[in-house]
Order: sequence, then C-alpha cells, then structure tokens
Amino acid sequence: MKKLSAIYALSIALVGCGGSGADAPRVSDIEPGFGNDINEQFEANIDFYMPPFMTQKGELVITNLQDNTSSTHQVESLNQFSTVLTVGGQYRFKFEPQSDQVYCPKTTGCGRSKLNDPNDLNGNNEIDFGEPVDAKINLELVALPVPGLNQLFFSSFSHAVSADNYDSRPLSLTATPHYQLTINTAFQKRKAEYVANAMAYADIMQQYSSGVVNSSLFVDTFNDAMSQDSATWTSYAAFANEYLLDTLMGEETNILYREHSARTLLEVNELFNLRALGKNEESITPYSKDLLVEVRNALGVLRLQEEQYSEELKQKLEDVENIASNDAQEAFVTIGEVIGDVVKHVSPFEGSADGQYELPGLDITYETQPSFRWQVTGVRRGYEVNLDITVPEWRISPTLGDKIVGTGGGTVTKPGTNLEVQFERFEIVTTGSFDPSNIQEVVGISSAQGDLELTQQNAVLTGKVDLDLIRESLSIKSTKTIVPYLSINGVLNTPNQNTPIRIYANERSPLSLNEDLDLTFGVQLELALNGGKDLRMQLDGEPDTFSNFGTANIAMILGGHVSELTVTNVGGNINLIVRGKNGYWIDIKKKDTLFTGGFYFGDKLVGDVRTIRRVPGVLFPDGSFESLF
Repeated sequence: MKKLSAIYALSIALVGCGGSGADAPRVSDIEPGFGNDINEQFEANIDFYMPPFMTQKGELVITNLQDNTSSTHQVESLNQFSTVLTVGGQYRFKFEPQSDQVYCPKTTGCGRSKLNDPNDLNGNNEIDFGEPVDAKINLELVALPVPGLNQLFFSSFSHAVSADNYDSRPLSLTATPHYQLTINTAFQKRKAEYVANAMAYADIMQQYSSGVVNSSLFVDTFNDAMSQDSATWTSYAAFANEYLLDTLMGEETNILYREHSARTLLEVNELFNLRALGKNEESITPYSKDLLVEVRNALGVLRLQEEQYSEELKQKLEDVENIASNDAQEAFVTIGEVIGDVVKHVSPFEGSADGQYELPGLDITYETQPSFRWQVTGVRRGYEVNLDITVPEWRISPTLGDKIVGTGGGTVTKPGTNLEVQFERFEIVTTGSFDPSNIQEVVGISSAQGDLELTQQNAVLTGKVDLDLIRESLSIKSTKTIVPYLSINGVLNTPNQNTPIRIYANERSPLSLNEDLDLTFGVQLELALNGGKDLRMQLDGEPDTFSNFGTANIAMILGGHVSELTVTNVGGNINLIVRGKNGYWIDIKKKDTLFTGGFYFGDKLVGDVRTIRRVPGVLFPDGSFESLF
C-alpha cells in the first residue's frame, strides 16, 4: 500500500506528474472514510422485475431485516413500481400477486389438455401459450441495497438462494447476486430478465409436467441438490435450457436475445451447477477500499499497464480458441447429419433388408438382427466418417413425426481435427413422416448425450457432451443445420495447461437464410496461474476473440473475490471497469502512461483515479493514496 499526505498530493498536483517515478511516500494520517462523510445517510432506488407468466398486480411487502420493520405496497404493475430505501442492511422483498394463477410459458404450448379441462380456454384440446396451468410460484428474495439504482429480479432461483441467505455470486460469477443489479448496462438488465424468465419457466413446467403443484418444490429440490445428485434438479436445468432454446428460435424474440444468448446460456447453466456456498453479508460498509484488493488481483491477470493479458493466460486462452475452431464446430454438425440421414434412409421405414447400401459419399453396412445396426464409412463435409450406430426404438407417425432413439458413436476426421464420440443416447424426431422420395436430407430435431475426445492441433479436449441439432429446409434443394444448444463439460490438455473447462454454445442467428454456422460461445475455465492458483473465469463471444485484450467482458473469482470486468480499447484509449461486491466499482481510463477515472460506492464517488509521480492509484478526499499495482 502506498499512501500520500494531503499537502504532498496538493504540491504534486500543482507541479504536474513528472519526477523521478519513485514510490509515493507513506503517511499515517488516514481519516475514517478517507475523508468522506461516514455518517451520511444513503438512499437506494429500487426497481423490480418479475417474469411475465403471472399477474403483475398485487401486494409487495418489504421488511428491513435489521429492525424487522415492514412496509406494504399495493401495486398495479410490479415491473413499473419503484421505491426508495435507506442503505445499511438487508431487506426481504415478498410479492403476492392478486391472483396466484400461472400461465403456460411455452410459446408452442404446454401440450395436450385433460378431458373437459377448464384451462383449455379455446377448446382445442391443447394448453396453448398464455392459457392457465396448474403451478404455484413463490416470489421472494433478500437483497442488500446500495446507493443509487438497484434492480431486483424475482424468480424461483432467487427465492431458493435467499431462503438461507446463500451467496450465489460464486455460481453466476456476477459482482452482485445474480438477481440484483446496481451499476449496470441495458445489456446486463436484459440478461438478468432472461435468467429470471428461464428459472420461473423451469419451475412452472416441472410442476405442470409432473402433476405436482407445490410452490416450495424448487426450494426443496435446490436444498437437496446442494448435498447430493438430484434427478429433479437436472430436470429443472433441462426446462431452463428449453426456454432459452425457444427464445433463441422465436422469430419475435431472437432479435433481442441473440446478442445476450452466450452469456445467458453460460450463467443459467452455471447457476444449476451447484457447489458449496457461503452466506451473503447482512450489512454494508460505506467507503470501504476492499475492492482495491480485487482490482489488484484483476490487474495481475489483465496486465493493464502492459495493455495485454499475462503471457501465461494469453497462451491458455489461445488454446481455447484453437479447440473451438470452425473445423471443430463443423465436426459436430457432421456427426449429427450423418446419423440422421443414415438411420432414416436405410431403415425399417424403407423396409431395408440386411446388406450393403450407399448414400452420397457414404458406404453403409446394415443389420436387422439382433438389433438394427449401421456401420458407416465415407466422407461428409470434407471429413472422413467412421460410425457404428444401434437403434432399438422406433416410432412411425405422420402426425407427431417419426422418432428414432439409439446409441453408438465413432470418429470424424480431417487434417488437424479429430472428433471421437460415444453417445449414451441420441434421439431424432422428424418434421412429419419420412419422405423416401427426398434422398437429400432429413428435416427435424435431434439431440445426443455422451462422451467425446476432440483433438485439435496440439490440444485435446475430453469430457461429456450434450448436443441439440435442428435441420430446416431453406429451399427444395438445400437445408440448414442449426446448433441451438451445445454443452461440453471436460478437461483441456495442451502443452500449456491441464484445465477443467465448460463450454456452452448456440447459433446466434438460427433464422438467417444461409447455411453458414454462426456459433457464439460461453466458456468457464478453472485455471492455475502463477499468483492465482484458484482463478476461475468466464468469457463469452466468438472463440477467436478470447485472447483479444482490446475488447473483453470477463467474470472471475480469485482469492474468494468475485469481479466483473469490462475492457474497451478505442484508438489506444483503454477503459477498464471493475465491479465488485456491495455496489463498489472502479472506472479506470488509460492513455499511454496516464491513468484517470473514479472509484465508486454505488453512485457515490469514493476517490479519484490519478497518476502521481507516474504511480497510478486512487486519491481519496483526505489526501491518502492507494496505488493500483
């Protein structure tokens, strides 16, 4: 720590920033709050968001957990309501809608209705989007407001973590709990809305599909999953991803969602990937400098003064870029296409007998006993294909579409890329019934889960894979293969690292009228760096940008501190924003060797970022100075 007296700081300010560049001198006259008014009464402006699957009108009860006093508000629309609270401690927020009726959140409908079902309002024997469903949702959370704007997002997950005051930040790697935004952008607000919607959707659909109506089911399952594997918790995660997929594929929703899709997909899935959690702090300290410790940790990774990642981190991020290359992406698509085409065109649908068959570029050995089996070799999309597939389950239905369920795997290879998979299960559901006159492509939806080993140059990724593919017709002669969901949980081995990694990806523009892949990725890495053995970080975007220091959005936890970092570089002017816990954040602007900016508590300025005798740091009102490095 380097501290500078008020008189010395003033003299330096008058003569400029030149000099020998020696460290700033130490002093011991630090005032409480560093010269800020520690007795100031701060106010927090509170806005709210609840998912659109319930009525917005109702009663909001706000309880101050420090003195247990409550206030009750009758609101016409919760998402349009705001209030002002005193900053200092936690508050509990509980919303009771005027009607506890929940509505079908699935845009394609929630399925067949029961006989004479009163929820089937239009009598079409389906529960359509927006029609009532039997489910109950708790809208409750606990938050620690900070000065300025606070936005709170109700969902089943926010209720679950709030029930025991769990700190969800190590899951989401967000500076504040994932359901609370303080200093934020429109991008972050929309992402938080999508996360809340996905969690509420999962709760509703789990209750509806299981027939168990219980507003406490999500919380109970969360608590069980904190200590042991839970099939129901896995089901919630699947429903949440279903919401994200429907949002991605919707003509009206894709336009806004696609720019948020990778980060939202990453955050939702990491929230379901539970680990041991600590407790949220129950009170807040004004004018704390704790964030500066987190900033130093972040700068040790980012190397802002050198305008690049540390060489060690840069090499590891380049390895991630290589493993997620376009060739690797095409390899996944190739496997899905080949399996879909082969098991449809040479199959019981065609009455195929045992023997040898050919499809364009592929040779097939087909057996019907003891079960249906395909051994496939050849070339597709420029990859050499070698697959062995078994299918014990079939459904033939012109109305529901033909359904195929099987197991198997194999390899697809080309110079520099080798993908080997073994699917524990794959499923293909075609659009309508199979048309034997169309030998080109099979149109429909497929999914697969299993193990993989992907070798790309000198990098090897091994782990579990979960993949969805959609095949749609663009014209009579062409189709488009869409990847709405890809998840890999594994380990990346290269000469530079042996790193646990989770990768999530989806097509950014699945509705575009071209066949090109347009995948965007969210990645979480558990890294061991010199000086940061417990670093875990998240990135999102195009894979070939991960090692680019110029523009980056990074979430990280290091030394138990969670930080969100945004880096922009315009014409050599670098701006770094670091957000930490309890609404503390710092804005650092760098031009050549000059650092400026501000250190904030919510919307309150704590100190100025200055460069004094070539030392960048924070100058507080009492004249004390803390270096950034």
